[in-house]
Amino acid sequence: MGKEQPLLPIGTVLNGKWVILEFIARGGMGEVYRAHQINLKRDVALKIVSREWLKTFIDDPEELEGALRRFRQEVETMVQIRHPNVIQIYDYDKARVELPEGPVELEYIVLEYIPGRTLRSTMREEGFYPSEKETRAWIEKYFFPVLEGVKTIHQMGIFHRDLKPENILLDGEIPKIADFGLARSIKLESITTSLEIKGTPTYMAPEQFVDLKGTDQRADIYALGKILFEAVAGKIPSSARPFTQVGLKETPTPFFKALDHIIRQATEEDPDRRFSSVEEMEEALREALALQKREKIPPSAVRLRPPLWLILASAVVLLVLGGTFYYLWQKMRAGQHQEVQLTLYPELARDFPSVKVSSDGAVMRFLPGGKIKLPPGFLESKPQTVTLKPFYLDEHPVTNHQYVTFLNEISSQIRVENGVVKHRNEVWLYLGKVSENYEPIIYEEGRFLIRNPIHASCPVVRVTALGARAYARHYGKRLPTKVEWFYAVTEGRGLKGLQLEVPRNFYKHFEFPVSVMDLKPNALGIRGLSTHFGEWVENSVLPSSEAEIVLISGLKLHEPSQTLGLAPVKRMPWEAFEEVGFRCAQEANPSP
Repeated sequence: MGKEQPLLPIGTVLNGKWVILEFIARGGMGEVYRAHQINLKRDVALKIVSREWLKTFIDDPEELEGALRRFRQEVETMVQIRHPNVIQIYDYDKARVELPEGPVELEYIVLEYIPGRTLRSTMREEGFYPSEKETRAWIEKYFFPVLEGVKTIHQMGIFHRDLKPENILLDGEIPKIADFGLARSIKLESITTSLEIKGTPTYMAPEQFVDLKGTDQRADIYALGKILFEAVAGKIPSSARPFTQVGLKETPTPFFKALDHIIRQATEEDPDRRFSSVEEMEEALREALALQKREKIPPSAVRLRPPLWLILASAVVLLVLGGTFYYLWQKMRAGQHQEVQLTLYPELARDFPSVKVSSDGAVMRFLPGGKIKLPPGFLESKPQTVTLKPFYLDEHPVTNHQYVTFLNEISSQIRVENGVVKHRNEVWLYLGKVSENYEPIIYEEGRFLIRNPIHASCPVVRVTALGARAYARHYGKRLPTKVEWFYAVTEGRGLKGLQLEVPRNFYKHFEFPVSVMDLKPNALGIRGLSTHFGEWVENSVLPSSEAEIVLISGLKLHEPSQTLGLAPVKRMPWEAFEEVGFRCAQEANPSP
């Protein structure tokens, strides 16, 4: 079957509650989107029946009804579960959409939205073997939480039957089991249709292929054994024979021997020979982790301990040499010009989730900071090196939907005069047409609205510097500094400085209207930085509420050197432009 477009266009509003922001994925049973819940101001995952699936059964009412019952069963299955390692369901409803065959009533599930990675991203392609340390750390940090989630599912009388790394999402570093499309509950009626033979062969137990509706918790144990095997030995190639037992090729230590035994027992082809429960498998793993790591020290590594007098003498010599070197270096430093370097007290980037969702519903990406060289004129006339503290940056510019939500939340504090949104004497936003056929935000009967819902996910423009700062402060965030913005651009492109040959036609002009999700992410996951789209930033090194706001007018080519340059431009605080928006930043503070 050829590649199909997603069923729902960006900006579609379902039942007046859910604004479609992004198409995420398509599976055998449905399509998944990122959507925004208007009333609660949060992003959610919205799963609907896919176009291909509808076309397959549109002419067979009996099969269609049976498959719809499976979709409803997923809801009934998931709603029973409450556990931090299992994805949460928020809502279930129906909506009517127009298809080429005519109007069709879709059923959809609204789920907790988990941006970013899956369990697969925590596993090496080649596996953690022979490192005991990394294998133990992965089991404790990721695999045990997965087992806790599966235990809860089984205690509810539910069997997942499609466990695999791609169906385990990561909320920061917390695994959450998702995709219950093949789940079976002993409390629910089993549905027998042609869709019963489903699953992923690599992780599918042999009995699941023969009799899916007759499988139990041991099929999930088989899949868990395969996942554990991949973490240790590396990803199983798609050409490998499915439905078979797996084990480690080499077991040089007691720990790996115990792990091999666990993997082999979990993936036994005969379900009666497997662990009878997840609790039993978990207990065996904890016993394996309790085994002491044994390492042989080669004879060449054994050295006689030097006498105490020799140690003390060496220390004195080092102190004398160190003091002499420091004195000479200070004297030399005072006598000649040195490159200016600003130090911002960097913190180690530890215990930070790589992705988080802020109070305005925006996805923010963690940027670890570090040393970055700035070009002449960016801060001072000389080149400078600064060290940035870790921070979070919005994945994409603030959208029309987000800014309209903000305006309506504070509507009692602002007024509209001749198409200009003001707060006291400050100008925040200019309404009206951005281009001939594009007027994103309107004001009617005391409320701000998006004229065409399809433009909800487009970047908000014609916002002044004051309007951008007001939005950021309202949600407990701030505008990025120009140094942070520069860091996101250069590190996102993998650049080490400004002296870089730029590929021809590398830069793209910003064409309206465009969804923020159509902007290509850079290496840091930040969208919209490789365009001429301008953004408001603080004209400072350190974040400051009193800093002047300037315009970073995108990336420009400077002839004839063909080097990469950035151009911070001072603008009046009441100015706004058709190709200028903003995004927010936030401090990365370690959790207590």
